[in-house]
Amino acid sequence: MDLVIERPRTAPTIDELLLVREVEEFLFREADTIDSRHFEEWLDYFTDDIRYWVPIRKNLQFNKRFEDSTDEHQSAWIDDNRMTLVARVYQVLTKIHWAEEPLSRVSHLVTNVYVDRVEQGERGEEIVVKSRLLVHRSRMEEAGEMLVGKREDRIRRTEEGLKICYRKILIDQATLSAKNLSFFL
Repeated sequence: MDLVIERPRTAPTIDELLLVREVEEFLFREADTIDSRHFEEWLDYFTDDIRYWVPIRKNLQFNKRFEDSTDEHQSAWIDDNRMTLVARVYQVLTKIHWAEEPLSRVSHLVTNVYVDRVEQGERGEEIVVKSRLLVHRSRMEEAGEMLVGKREDRIRRTEEGLKICYRKILIDQATLSAKNLSFFL
C-alpha cells in the first residue's frame, strides 16, 4: 500500500511568500523593540483602536476542548485598549512601578508565523497572522520564568506602514507560574 500525502493547497505564490516575510520581519522587530526596552517606540506598532487581549485558559472535559478559554465578555489576564496600553507603558517609565523596579529582563521568541488570511475591512487591508510565542522573563537574581502560548494578530496596512489592530494571546497555562504580568507579552 502506497502512502499518499495530499497537500491541502497549492504551493505559495511569490506574492504570498513576500507577504509572509514582510509580516515576520514586522513581528520580529516589534519583539526586539520591546525586549530592548524602547517602550514608547513599541506603542507605535499598534493602531489607535487596538485590542490587546489575553484570555484565561480553562481546564475542561474533552468534549468542550474548543471552549478552553474565557470569551470576550469574561475575565481576562489582560484586556487593554490603546489608552490602557499607554498607561501601562508610562507607569513603567515613572520608575515607581513596584513590580518592575528594577526592570525585568525579557526575551520574546516569535515563531511558527503564518498568514491565515487577508481581509478587506472598512479600515483597509487586514492580515490575520497566527504564531507561537515563548517569553522568558527574569528579574533581580531570580532564575526566571517562561510563558508559552499561541498568538493571533490582525495587522492593518496604514499610511505609516503595518500596525497591529488586534492581538489575542492564549497562554498555555491555566494557572500562571509567573508572579505577575507586569511585563509586556
